[in-house]
Amino acid sequence: MANMITSGKQQATGKSVLLFSGGMDSLMFDYLMNPDVLLYIPTGSKYESIETRKLTILGNKGYIDSSKLVLLPDVLNLSKFERDDAIVPNRNAHLMLLASMYGENLILGSVQGDRSFDKDPIFYEKMTSLLNHMWKEQHWTEERIFTVSSPYKETTKTEIVKEYLEKGGSEEALLESYSCYEPQELSFYAQLEYSAQPEQTCGWCKPCFRKWISLYNNNISIPVDYYVNNPWEAPWLEKLIPSVLEKNYRGKEDYDWCEALTSKGVI
Repeated sequence: MANMITSGKQQATGKSVLLFSGGMDSLMFDYLMNPDVLLYIPTGSKYESIETRKLTILGNKGYIDSSKLVLLPDVLNLSKFERDDAIVPNRNAHLMLLASMYGENLILGSVQGDRSFDKDPIFYEKMTSLLNHMWKEQHWTEERIFTVSSPYKETTKTEIVKEYLEKGGSEEALLESYSCYEPQELSFYAQLEYSAQPEQTCGWCKPCFRKWISLYNNNISIPVDYYVNNPWEAPWLEKLIPSVLEKNYRGKEDYDWCEALTSKGVI
């Protein structure tokens, strides 16, 4: 926990803080950037319990340094504002305000193809300006100078996975990471067989699909029972294919989609 004080002034920590979820992107950001703090802030999402359990598994298997992990339970509950599609509007603004308690170099694990405006360069710039205003020297704090950034914002998931593997990252760690909005509970007998987790990633939500694209394009062997459903058979895919072919859906990431879907004979 951050050491809060009631006398004297708060001072700069000189630390870098990565907003960490146990998902594939934040796992790779940690490996590639080696931040001082991995900050996980539960927000009451419907998949929160799975994320929390995954953090323990990732630490136990040595895929993350658990000594850097900071959990903030019971601090921020945004479940009231979670949409049916699992989006929580403006969530990253809340998270950045809390992250400022732990360091000045704040890192958000967004990548090329992310479309929410609380993950774009304008957000980083304005959030940096806001924090630098609020943390100016005053009666309770010394001046602290912040930077909010996402160094891989112009890089697709496929490209980051490639760099991660080239620099010695573990394929097994990527498969262990959690990226699913609609986890499917396994039957009792299946839980006995797959004792590591009581649920399976759906394969059809957007996070599952985008993760599959990046793993498949990097020739990572994905277990046949990894997804409940084949990602390339997602029911919403047909509607999006024209935009993907025109490269106006997720920008550069559309090329990665075309590569994988062409290989699967979908397009």
